[in-house]
Amino acid sequence: MFGADSVFAAPAVYDPSRLAWAAALLAWVLAVPMYAVTTVVATVAHEGGHALVGTLLLQKVRAVRLQPDGGGVTEFGPIPWLFNIFVSLAGYIGPSVFGLLAAALLLRGATEAVLWASLGFLFLMLFMVRGWFGLSLVPALMVVIFATATQVEPPLQVFFTYVWVWFLLIAPVEDMLVHIRQKIYESSGSDTRTMQRLTLVPSELWSLIFLTGTIAALVYGGSLLLRPAG
Repeated sequence: MFGADSVFAAPAVYDPSRLAWAAALLAWVLAVPMYAVTTVVATVAHEGGHALVGTLLLQKVRAVRLQPDGGGVTEFGPIPWLFNIFVSLAGYIGPSVFGLLAAALLLRGATEAVLWASLGFLFLMLFMVRGWFGLSLVPALMVVIFATATQVEPPLQVFFTYVWVWFLLIAPVEDMLVHIRQKIYESSGSDTRTMQRLTLVPSELWSLIFLTGTIAALVYGGSLLLRPAG
């Protein structure tokens, strides 16, 4: 199907540049045309960003709740004002940061490190997730990533890891475009409205700031992933 010179041609010999482009295309299909389906995966990274930053700031995470329609919420106890700003920022920006860090690892050939770090992140989320959907989705993602790390050989393992990292970079941009197109920034429960309450900066402006940040991460992270080997 792919031909003798495709990125899947031989386990030991493949073209990293073509692999990265093919992974980018598949990740775009997953993150944009299939957004209605894959948004639940992006929400895991979004709410995980809130939970991880809150935990690092020694704030108690009461629950992470994921919904089948792609919605989600991370519940905390009382959070000091400054800490709440960082926790709120981590939702839409968090997946992009994860994607950038993973792209830097891939640039150094650390494919398995990306997979095991992702698995560790999901393992920590297991202790915070509540509700049947989250308790089904997070273990399912863990199984997929674990199987990729332990059962799949290069170049397929590399390809799937590139797809995952591209998805982490592309999905936040699509999230913000949907956020703006559907005027979610007007919702009292949105992260941008929370940032407005915390900083007095309008929710609409925070939407543009988040969109700019996610686009910048995609451009820079993409340049790392597409950088020629050597």
